[in-house]
Parts: sequence; structure tokens; C-alpha cells
Amino acid sequence: MNKIELSIIITVYSETWSLLETIARIKAIDHGYVKEIILTVSPRSSAECMESCDSLVKENSNIRKHVQEHTPGVGWALREAMEMITGTHVVLISADLETEPEAIERMVKKVEETGCDGVIGNRWLKGGGFQNYDPLKFILNWLFQKIFRVLYWTRLGDLTYGYKLLSSEICRSIVWEGTLHEINIETTVKPLKLGYRIEQVPTVWIGRKEGSSKNTFWRNFRYVNIAIKVWWCDAAKLRTFIHQHNSTT
Repeated sequence: MNKIELSIIITVYSETWSLLETIARIKAIDHGYVKEIILTVSPRSSAECMESCDSLVKENSNIRKHVQEHTPGVGWALREAMEMITGTHVVLISADLETEPEAIERMVKKVEETGCDGVIGNRWLKGGGFQNYDPLKFILNWLFQKIFRVLYWTRLGDLTYGYKLLSSEICRSIVWEGTLHEINIETTVKPLKLGYRIEQVPTVWIGRKEGSSKNTFWRNFRYVNIAIKVWWCDAAKLRTFIHQHNSTT
């Protein structure tokens, strides 16, 4: 297997100290596989946040800043950043510390051990968990995982979580549709539908201490919509559409 080179995409929305800690913790577990870090920043972020991003770029040769062009939505932020990647694999992570940076190391090891195409963070596995998670969302999340795990006939147990590692091939070969947080499930179920091998590792979700989430309760139902849409889609037709799209771009 060729050496893994990570393009780490960090979505940023006005975080400052959380972003700095995220970067520091990524550096602490980097064993030479982090090729680049792309900060994909909402244009609505605070001036202080923009300054923090600029300082990181100035101080680190492998960090780039991209100000999101299509707004609003984290889906757009990720889609734009995925077009900029140069590594063999991509990590999708946020700047709010709800996604623990240390899980990156576990994801890389899983790829090295199995040769899989992607690895999702699973909060429901032994060793994972939730801290300061809304009780109602916790129950709905559990139900959703059970239903769509059966629907997609997969052993993966956290289809909705956006924290993951994907091969660059996956990122480049699939036409992404999500504009808001529904891209979190889209980046798992579309690769599954297309036959890519996806593994999982435990991770802990920790409620943010800086800022507030932009994912409202009702927006969670967008996850359901795209999950059903992808499930109904014929994989062969999806592949044909992907190839046609790539040949015209």
C-alpha cells in the first residue's frame, strides 16, 4: 500500500481557541501523514476568527485558508474544499472540538490494516460515546441508526456522523448534493451504495464550548430525505451519471 497522505478539511464558523486547539492536537498525533490542512471558512465568521486563520496560514506552510463561496451551508464548505485536495485521503473534521482530533490516528491505522476505502467515526461503538448531547436527539439518532443500518444492510453503526476519512477517489468520483448538514450522511451512504469498502472506529462526540451549532432540529430531517433518495437510486445509473459528469468537467 502506498504511503497515506492526508488532506484534512476543517470547517470553520467563528471558532478561535477551539480551532487553535484542534490544530495543536492534530499536530500532536501526526506521524508524517498530514500533507495539508484546508481551513474552509464561512464568510460570516467573526473578524477574530479570520485573524486566527490567517495567523495559522502564516505560521504553517501546510495550512491553507479557503473562504466559502456558496452560502450558507457546511455542505457547500466541504464540497468546495474537496475540490482543492492533493492528498491520497481526506479527513472531514470541524473546528468546534465536537470531533476529537485523536480519532484521526485510529482512522489511519484502520486504513493501513484493512486497505479500506474509508473510515467513519462511530459514537456508538465501545470506546465511543456522547457528552452533553441533547436527550431527544440522542433517542432519534439511535432510532435512525437502527432503521437505516437495516435499510442499507450494513454493519456500520453511525451513518449520520460527519467525522470520517475517505479516499481521494471517493471524493472526486461522486457528485455531492448536500448543501447543509445532510452532507454528513451523504458522504457515507453514497460510497456504500457504490460498493466502496467503509470501516469504522470508535470516537467520542463532545458538545462544543465555543459558539453554537448552526444545525437546527428540523434540519435533521434532511438527513432522512437524502438517505432514502440514495437508497432508491440505482447504483449502476449513479455510476453512469458520475462518469458522464466527470467527462464534461
